[in-house]
Amino acid sequence: MTSALRPLLATRACATPTRVALPTDITYTGDIDWIAIERAITGDLPRPQLTRAEQLTATLLLVQAGWTEKDTAEAVGVNRRQIARWKFDNGLSGASTCTADDCDDLVKGRGLCLKHYKQDQRRRERYTAPAKRMPRRREPAKCGTRPGYKRHLREDTQACDACRAANANYGADRYRAAA
Repeated sequence: MTSALRPLLATRACATPTRVALPTDITYTGDIDWIAIERAITGDLPRPQLTRAEQLTATLLLVQAGWTEKDTAEAVGVNRRQIARWKFDNGLSGASTCTADDCDDLVKGRGLCLKHYKQDQRRRERYTAPAKRMPRRREPAKCGTRPGYKRHLREDTQACDACRAANANYGADRYRAAA
């Protein structure tokens, strides 16, 4: 923005009037429509549909003018979380660089960028993961019981007399219990 700037009194969302500098002699810069940005900031109706580049430009202007994330998101027409991301990406919200050697990326957590944070997270999981228990081997079902009868069916073998009797008694016992 090398052109002359005109101050725009932004009173809608701020407690105290703050001036937002917008270009006066041009209406377009690349893919940015300055008139649409001005209308979005002042709250003119009907509200203009801003492109992504216009939303980002308006966000940076409003944040630098002292607008809150909530008010900026409402004026620009994006989610509050997106405003926070753009502030972070452009170094406006206390963003700092990674503490790992030779890394200048912005911090995600624990003083590390996303790449180093994920590495640290994997390292921590390796040392804190509980030991996996081996599954217990079960004894096969014994003959003379209902599970023994069902084992005969699963293995497609002829059920022995004891298993047939246990299966018959199982149904009778359930019938008597319900009565």
